[in-house]
Amino acid sequence: MYKFMKNKILFLILFILFISFNNVYATATEDELAKITSFQNEINNIKSQKEKVASTIKKLNSLKDDVEKFIEELDKSLNELIEELNNILEAIDELQVQLNETTSKLEVAKKNEEEQYTDMKTRIKFFYERNDITAFESILNGDNLNDILTKAEYISSISDYDRKKLDELIQIKKDIEELEEKLNKEKEVLVGLKEEENAKKDSIEQLLFEKKKELDDMNSEINKSQKELKKLEQAEKAQEANIKAIEAAIEKRERAKKESARVLKGGLIWPLPSSHRITSNFGKRTSPKKGASSNHQGIDIGAPTGDKVIAAASGEVVIAKYSVSAGNYIMISHGSQIYTIYMHLSKMSVKEGDEVVKGQKIGEVGSTGYSTGPHLHFGIRKNGVYVDPLTYVG
Repeated sequence: MYKFMKNKILFLILFILFISFNNVYATATEDELAKITSFQNEINNIKSQKEKVASTIKKLNSLKDDVEKFIEELDKSLNELIEELNNILEAIDELQVQLNETTSKLEVAKKNEEEQYTDMKTRIKFFYERNDITAFESILNGDNLNDILTKAEYISSISDYDRKKLDELIQIKKDIEELEEKLNKEKEVLVGLKEEENAKKDSIEQLLFEKKKELDDMNSEINKSQKELKKLEQAEKAQEANIKAIEAAIEKRERAKKESARVLKGGLIWPLPSSHRITSNFGKRTSPKKGASSNHQGIDIGAPTGDKVIAAASGEVVIAKYSVSAGNYIMISHGSQIYTIYMHLSKMSVKEGDEVVKGQKIGEVGSTGYSTGPHLHFGIRKNGVYVDPLTYVG
């Protein structure tokens, strides 16, 4: 019993709140109010989640700005590394040219050394075969060039020419040693440059990887949050649609109540004060224009564009809109299951939901929709069926 009373009190409070908020809920049932409350609570929860997701997206975009600044720094570092790498590659090219030159010089020096050594050995042998050969046998029988040169330096009887040649050979040997030393150093430098080149390339690849990873991760998070926000928005729209559906059902029920309670009093009056000229009667007829009805559900009253059209009786405007066939048209509920219809208006002076009184201006004559010229199509529906208007208005 306590639980039942508690629920009744809760619904009463909700009922009062909804009445103060929107008159459409004034006659809502407890079940409808409960559903609306449930849908509204869900909307509030969704809005709260939307705010959180929107806040997350805002933060992510802020972080993305930081990431973009970080990427700018990465790009600067990347450009510096690329420039350094280009300098290294240029240095390698230059060093390679030097290596080629040094190698060529070394080959020439070794060739000269060989030629000088062979020539000197031949001359010494030829000359001293006719003189004191004992000293020179030790020279010629030396183990290597260094041994021969060392011994030969002590032989004072060698001619000035041969001494000159010997000096040239000693210088060539020295040049060869220097070239070989230079070549080895250049090779070491080249190896170092190659290692530095590889290190720079690895750094560039790492920076590019980091840059791509940061952007991919950030964009992935933003896209994820945006998808979540989109789902929440769709859920919110669905709940709002549920509420609107209940509101529409309440309004339809209230309208039906209102219409059933309404009673037509005093009959109907002619809707077009400026003209009584009927150009087309109710019922079967030849269609005046492609698209127009051949079973005429009203009467056409000819009149100039802009002439005043009035309500045939007091009632509620239930339709006031445009359609391709009827043009601008109005339907009024008068009670007693009677409705009047006014078509092809150039202008409408009322809107749906308006209460009008008999003789009130509701629009102006026109030729909108399927129409051959300015006129008013006037129709009457009773108990859901079109009837001849001339049986109600003279």
